Amino acid sequence: MGLGIHPIFLIAGLTLVGAIACIVFACRASGWIKRTILLLVALFLLAPSGLLAIMLKPELVDARFRTYKRVYGDIQIGMTRAEVMTTVQRRYPSGGKRMEPTVLEDSTNRLDFFMNPEGSREPNCEGIFLEMKDDKVVRKKYSAD
Repeated sequence: MGLGIHPIFLIAGLTLVGAIACIVFACRASGWIKRTILLLVALFLLAPSGLLAIMLKPELVDARFRTYKRVYGDIQIGMTRAEVMTTVQRRYPSGGKRMEPTVLEDSTNRLDFFMNPEGSREPNCEGIFLEMKDDKVVRKKYSAD
């Protein structure tokens, strides 16, 4: 029987505990050589946790995700289609740093966007899906790549 924890989370958790232990021992170590070695080991052990954090929260290192998720956060239930498009244009001004998301579907019942990969191969399908009724947002969903 398994623990029900994905191995990547288990590895990240165990190495994080190991890194914290190394930092504690480094603080208690008497010589600077021991401290340096323990701190280097702690940094090495922090790598899996850092990679996992970047995988789960790419907006920490990628401005494309930050901008796109801000658009999602700005969209509120009850907004009209025109207000949604104004929100998108405010975050993605013409001539700005970020490229505007692609409109996947614009129908009476739906308004869907895909994040523009801006020349990168990934992500290729980070999506915002809006359910519309009477030209107003009634439900919104964010779909990660």
